[in-house]
Amino acid sequence: MAELEIKDIVGKKIERFKNKIHIKELQLEALLDITNSINHNFTTLEVVEKYKHFVKDELKIEKLVLFSKFARWRCLLDYGLLEGELDRIEVERDLIHLKEITSVVSIQNDALKNFDMVVPVYQGEKALAYLLLGDVNNEERSVSNIIKHLNFLQLLTNICVSAIENQRLAKEILRQEQERRKIIEKQNELLEGLVQERTKDLRLEKEESERLLNNILPEEIAKELKLNGTTIPLRHNEATIIFTDFKGFTATSATISPQELVNELNDIFKVFDFIMEKYSIEKIKTIGDAYMAVCGIPKESNTHAVQCVMAAFNMISFLKRRSETAKIKWEMRVGIHSGPLVAGVVGTKKFTYDVWGDTVNTASRMESNGFPGRINVSASTFALINNYFDCEYRGKLTAKGKGEIDMYFILGPKESKRYLEARKFLINKLRQELPPDLFYHGLHHTLDVCDAGALLSLKENIGNENSELVKVAALFHDSGFIKQYKLNEEIGCEIARESLPQFNYSGEEIEKICGMIMATRVPQNPKNHLEEIMVDADLDYLGRADFYSIGKTLFDELNSNGLTLDNKQWNQMQIKFLSNHKYFTKTARELRDSGKKKQLDKLKWLQSMEG
Repeated sequence: MAELEIKDIVGKKIERFKNKIHIKELQLEALLDITNSINHNFTTLEVVEKYKHFVKDELKIEKLVLFSKFARWRCLLDYGLLEGELDRIEVERDLIHLKEITSVVSIQNDALKNFDMVVPVYQGEKALAYLLLGDVNNEERSVSNIIKHLNFLQLLTNICVSAIENQRLAKEILRQEQERRKIIEKQNELLEGLVQERTKDLRLEKEESERLLNNILPEEIAKELKLNGTTIPLRHNEATIIFTDFKGFTATSATISPQELVNELNDIFKVFDFIMEKYSIEKIKTIGDAYMAVCGIPKESNTHAVQCVMAAFNMISFLKRRSETAKIKWEMRVGIHSGPLVAGVVGTKKFTYDVWGDTVNTASRMESNGFPGRINVSASTFALINNYFDCEYRGKLTAKGKGEIDMYFILGPKESKRYLEARKFLINKLRQELPPDLFYHGLHHTLDVCDAGALLSLKENIGNENSELVKVAALFHDSGFIKQYKLNEEIGCEIARESLPQFNYSGEEIEKICGMIMATRVPQNPKNHLEEIMVDADLDYLGRADFYSIGKTLFDELNSNGLTLDNKQWNQMQIKFLSNHKYFTKTARELRDSGKKKQLDKLKWLQSMEG
């Protein structure tokens, strides 16, 4: 072989060797550069840019797509592609099955037809990335160049994608740790609040359980049961039983649905419960349409019979008013008897406060021998109420299992002719002239205050003449609303001074009445016993179970007369008023202070729930 040919062959070998060394140097530089970038926490974008620079500018690869598996497959890098070409490729469909470096020609996939090679990158059994390489000009030399760098590209891609994924995972772990710390800090902040809240909830739950127990049992009996775990049955020498039931209940109940029947009884008995509380009578139970209650136990009362009769008239009046609009016109018999009885708690899981004795049986016979809309009482009850109510003797009537018993119908309260005439006059005047938007200060409130005044007068033992003046003051105390909403008490006094002389009330009596009317102005400032009774009667509802329903009417009335209150503001107003209010008479304090405290506690709880 000629010397020149030998030199030419050697020169070409040297050149190829130099090219290989140069490529290795480029690969090493790229590897070092990218590795340093990764070690110095360069961003994903910066690492990808270095990778792109090496592959495109140094290795002269004209077309490339790099899919990387992060939370899901996404394209990390692409260049040299035609419009829409990337959109046709789906990793799950076109690439996921490839495990080795593969020539596109061998797989005949239309989505990959413009590429030459597919380089899968795995980490163990996990597919990490897919690299698609192509020659734009389809020159054999370019394809050869691609093939020549495949192994290194696979290595470099593995390093880059692994590092990027590790960065992402590290950031995600850091983010999760930061979130965890924030959650822990938040939990620590909330924990003390939750402990306080739970403590408050436990207290409220205890109060609610006590409230429910007090709904089932008289308050005194409930306290004894909580303290001792049991109660001792007691014999009471004096008490009055009231029994009611409806005329034709069985026949009527057969004509309506069970749901309608239950709704009717619930609607009526709910009001009966309010009436019992109003007159300090203990409801015992309902049996079907029968309603049974007792007064004088467990708290003694020297007016127990009178209280039961007052309540009975209230019940009958309610049914009459209800019948004016209700679909079913219920008529009710009422029987009342007074005498000794035994009372106590029965049951271990479901407690029941009940009464036993001949007095209970006799009261039941009074009811069954009565007439609808009438109150039938025994001789023993008559003896206790005769000074307060007009009665009609019915004679000796046969009662089942009791023989002949003296019975009386109660005609009505013993009232003077002038009071009855004044009452009729003013009720008609209020009914005709009061504005329709007086949802609270309407005729119903006036009559309620009259009832409360009558009960307080009875319990405070002020005598019939003074009791009459209290009831007259109650009738007139809101009459000023006929002319104006604010400062109406003076107007009420003017109406009283103009009207009452025609009913034979003296000037001295009228001035006492006007003093009671003026005492109801808030803030209340009574100056004598009669005025104390009047102002306590005016706000008797504050300590009763119907506080919320009555309060709702006042809320609606205030919003209709110039104020704009939301529920939160209304609760705040009620809390302030109840906190500052006090009852003046001993009777009102005994009857209503406990209930008023319950209303205040509940309102404060509602306020705390509103934040």
